[in-house]
Amino acid sequence: MKAVVQRVTRAAVRVDGQTLGAIERGLLVLLGIGKSDTPATSDWLIKKLLALRIFPDAAGKMNRSVTDISGGLLIVSQFTLYGVLEKGTRPSFSTAMPPAEAEVLYHDFMARLRAATCLPVAEGQFAALMEVELVNDGPVTIVMETPTTIVERASRPFISEKTGGTPVPLFVPFDPELSASIHTRNLPHWEQAGCTYFVTFRLADSLPQEKLERWVAERAQWLQQNPTPQTEPQRREFHERFVDPLEQWLDAGEGACWLQRPEIAAIVESALRHFVGQRYTLGEYVIMPNHVHVLVAPLGEWTLAQILHAWKSYATHEINVILKRDGKVWQDEYFDHLVRNEQALEQYTEYIRQNPVVERASRPFAGDDSKQPNGRDARSTI
Repeated sequence: MKAVVQRVTRAAVRVDGQTLGAIERGLLVLLGIGKSDTPATSDWLIKKLLALRIFPDAAGKMNRSVTDISGGLLIVSQFTLYGVLEKGTRPSFSTAMPPAEAEVLYHDFMARLRAATCLPVAEGQFAALMEVELVNDGPVTIVMETPTTIVERASRPFISEKTGGTPVPLFVPFDPELSASIHTRNLPHWEQAGCTYFVTFRLADSLPQEKLERWVAERAQWLQQNPTPQTEPQRREFHERFVDPLEQWLDAGEGACWLQRPEIAAIVESALRHFVGQRYTLGEYVIMPNHVHVLVAPLGEWTLAQILHAWKSYATHEINVILKRDGKVWQDEYFDHLVRNEQALEQYTEYIRQNPVVERASRPFAGDDSKQPNGRDARSTI
């Protein structure tokens, strides 16, 4: 795909004198679709558009994205971006995707864009004779082209037919060239817009108190000695010293293990699925007796912390109603890992599938091949 991206204070597109789409401050994107383009290239371009830092910050530097400023996006299809003038003076469009195929991919691109953001999205009309009016702010114009190395294999969904077939967009890995933030509570959390996370959250009584207190003290000392931003070797050391032992303790099945009760497991699944397609896309997940593993990708301005808070708040209320109690249900902290590449996605997916399923009601939460009653979690990988 090719895109001419203009930073605008306003833009509109008309057909036969009728305005089809208009935005105020934001991005006007002229979009061309080539013969080799696929849904995978759509996802790559969408991620770049939403994170492209060409709006000024307080210091006047181009350091903010259209997402940061809550701007709008106006998409106008333009096959002439694939015009070639190697010979003669009349352009050839032989590298553009044929109109019938391009229209299908264009509409798919628009659906994916709207699913990926809460920002206003407007568009023109495919293959129509359009009039585009804009005020370029700067002027700032960026020409983008998707890499030829994007392949369909990267489009494998997170969830299999055995786990409910939840439709999800293509996997988008961590991009070291884009901005990422690190925030901490008791643990460091890396975040980047549009990325996928492997998350573990657990019941409040899932760890013996003596072990937990010692673990917290050692972790606090390590974090003091290794302040953020941390290097990859430091993050790997943190994982080996604190995450792996914690997962082994969770596997031991400490605490009341309320999640093995069918009616409580159903509450958690309902929470996970409630805002799919609105706030996040949901990948494979498994509900264990005292903890939950899930692959999730936030959409738009929704953060991972907000998503986890909503899941746990709803589930806490409903679980306490069933148990006829008040009080804490979940540990405040959760563990999350940015999925950095497709290999990592496969490892996390296999990790989830290898978790045991304790009760019959839990079977929809994992693959049918995960029925062994005495299994344990597979080892997580960074």
